[in-house]
Formats: sequence, C-alpha cells, structure tokens
Amino acid sequence: MLSSKLPQLFNERMAQDLKDEFSAFIASYDSPRLNGLRVNTLKLSAEAFLKRWPFELEPISWAKDGFYYHYTTQPGQHPYHAAGVYYLQEPSAMAVLHYLDPQPGERVLDLAAAPGGKSTGIAARLNRKGLLWSNEIHPTRARILAQNMDRWGAPNVIVSNENPDHLANHFRGFFDKVLLDAPCSGEGMFRKDPEVMEEWSLEHVQSCAHRQALIIESAAALVRPGGRLVYSTCTFAPQENEEVILRFLESHPEFSPLSLPDPAPDFVHPSTLPEGVRLYPHRIRGEGHFIVALLKAEKMSDSSSPSVSTAKKAKKQKRLAASANASYRSPQNSLNPELDGFIKETLSSSSLNPDLLGAQRFSSENILAFGDHLYSVPEPHLDFQGLSILRPGLYLGEKKPGRFQPGQSLALALTPDSVSSYLALSREDPLLERYLHGEAIPNEGPNGWVLVGVEEFPLGWGKRVQGLLKNHYPKELRNR
Repeated sequence: MLSSKLPQLFNERMAQDLKDEFSAFIASYDSPRLNGLRVNTLKLSAEAFLKRWPFELEPISWAKDGFYYHYTTQPGQHPYHAAGVYYLQEPSAMAVLHYLDPQPGERVLDLAAAPGGKSTGIAARLNRKGLLWSNEIHPTRARILAQNMDRWGAPNVIVSNENPDHLANHFRGFFDKVLLDAPCSGEGMFRKDPEVMEEWSLEHVQSCAHRQALIIESAAALVRPGGRLVYSTCTFAPQENEEVILRFLESHPEFSPLSLPDPAPDFVHPSTLPEGVRLYPHRIRGEGHFIVALLKAEKMSDSSSPSVSTAKKAKKQKRLAASANASYRSPQNSLNPELDGFIKETLSSSSLNPDLLGAQRFSSENILAFGDHLYSVPEPHLDFQGLSILRPGLYLGEKKPGRFQPGQSLALALTPDSVSSYLALSREDPLLERYLHGEAIPNEGPNGWVLVGVEEFPLGWGKRVQGLLKNHYPKELRNR
C-alpha cells in the first residue's frame, strides 16, 4: 500500500495542515491514480471527439475539453495521438488554464513549459491568434516540448531553451500573461509517480523554494503592466507555495493576488493566501496542485518601477530586431522559389486562410531562414539574437536544390482541404499501420507531395511517384 511508504516527516506536516481531513488524505493514496486526456480543439470540438472515440470517457468537471480515461485503453498508442487530436495530461494540471485564462490575440509565455501539457492547452485557447512562447531551461526536456508542440499543430508558437533571466533581459514587460509552473518537490505527484517519494526530503523542499523565489522574479519582469502572472506547483509544501508568493508580494507592490471563481467545487483556499487554490486528492478526482493568479498594476509608483522602462525596452527591441533580421532572414524580397513552387503545386488557397494559420502568412515578411530551413514566424519583428531558439515559429520545411521538402510541423498544422492531394486512411486500414511504420504504400494519382492522415487528421507527408507513395513520416516517430 502506497500510504505506508509516504515519508514520515511529510506525514507529520500534512497531519498538522489538514487536521481532521488527514485520514481521508492518506487513504486516497491507496486508490488508483487517475488518467486524463485533453482534446485538441484546434482540430475538433470535444463533442465531436466523444462521438468517434471508441472507449468510455468521463468529463473532468474543471476542464470542458478534458476527460478521464481508463489506463487499459492506452490512448497513447492510438493513431489519433500521433495526429495531435489530444494530449495526455494529469487531470488536476488542467485547472491552471482556468486561472490563466488565455484569450485569442494575446501574447502568452509559458516559462517552464516541458513537456507541454499546459502549453498545448494555452495554444488551443489562443485559437491560432496571438503568440505563445514556450520555454524550457533543460535541453533534453526542451526538445520533447518542441516535439509535442509540433504535434499539436498550432502555428503561432515559439519554443526556446533559455534561462528565465536571459528571457527577462530581452523581453521585459512584453507578455500579456505569463505562466510559471515552477519546478518543485513534486509532493502532489507521489501517487502518480512513487519514485518522486524517494527523492523527497525537507532539504529538497527548501532548495526548491529558493529556486522558485529566483525564477518568479524573472517571470514578473516579463509581464506587461496590467498583465497577469500565474504561479503553480504540484506540491503541498507551504514553503514552495504560499510562502514564496507572500514574500514576493512584500517586495513587489505592483502585483496583487486575484480572487477568481473556481471552475469546480472542493478547491481549497488557504487561510494565509485566500486568493490561492489548493487541490487535494481526497477532495477531487486528481492529484495535488497549487495555483495563484497575480495582477500587475497598470501604473506603478517610482519605487516599484522596473529599472528599464517598457517604452525604452520597446525601442531597443525594435532596433535590435532590425539588425537581427539581416542575420536570420533570407535577403530576398520575394518568396524562396522552391517554397513558392511547393505552395503552387501542393497547397490550396484555404491554407492561406488566416482562420487556419492565424497570423502566419506564406509571405516574405513572415518567412525566417535558418540556413536552408524555413519558418513562418508569428511576429516578424521579434529579436532572436543571442537566444537559444528551437522553434521560431511554424517549421515549413527545407529548401533543397531545385525543390522544397515540407516539414512535419507544417503537415500537422494543415487540414485536408488545405492541400491539393490528401490521403485519408481509416483507423482499421492496414495501410495506416504500414505508413506509421515508415513503409512505402501504393497510391495512384499524379506525382507530387501528398498529405497523409488518419481520417481527417493529418499525420505527415508522402511523395507519390508512379503509383507508389514514398514515406516521409519522421524516423523518430515511426512505430517499432
């Protein structure tokens, strides 16, 4: 029984905090963990998904696009997962989006974003409009984040592998909303991942709290006046939650906690910070979480103003962007001829529809070249100079001598009616499994690029040559 393996010092603190509820809290650890998935509403509505999903699902009360599933259904092995139709996410983590409340057209930063659960949710809420910047400081996790964002199919996403301080120096006061899902001791995930218990100690909790206090300073600097900062963790430790926020508020009078309505009952508001929210596994069907939303004042007093004004920073940003563009952009004023040929031969006019690709355009202003690799960027004048960028926007593909090879990211951002040739394979079609294994498959028609998908959900590219579809599904994604 997992409850008998919980650290003694952890139990003592939780007993003191929860009092009469402690027995129910401990008993919850002997119940099975709960599994959740969140539907990608960029591709279809939650209602439409329910009509076609072959297994039983239960709605998650605080996430209108989230559902509980039974682990035996293994949705991670389904071709819908490969097509980015949903994301597998712990149910409690979905509640953060309610308090962040991203709106289409906003600039949103997810500062510690890997593996991408909250970023994919933000991208869906933005609905291809505005900017999502997803950052992760650890290189390996940042690459996983980039892969998950590619699969999600949102065109208006930048992924970076940066230190929060470095981002704050570049983009002070730039974002409407910033999410800091802070690295923590993970107490709320003991049931989901028992190995986390083995790493737990009071010293580890204190170390996490110290690191969180540093990161939130960078997060705060990135929020524009009048913007919102949401801080969340998956731990119960007050040192990492309320105490971090209360100390931060003491030194940052320009921020104040927001009192927001809860999306479901049984969310707990701590007495020391009533605007904050605690999620406990004995009260809800999910793991442990802490969330608080902070509002940055529109106007700040001299004592609380940042050392570099937003206006000065904006001027510097524009000046640096102009010089950076010379290094990062193709010098030509028209589209790359290889890309231009691909667009004319493979894409239909609907792919240029702003409702599909949001702010993205296949125009010279939006095309960014990293060597022979071309991207469509969500904001053309952003300065990437000196930053570690994994994805500066939607990866279009690579120009090669006399031709253009489209990228996987572009495939997943498109729809069947946005290309001249689309091969829809049913879930039961043996050709689907062959495609996902990387095999060439028979397909009659004119030579050229073909977008391949499971039903109406794109999976990747193939190139038809004399009745045979050569497989361009990425090797690292293929079924083994």
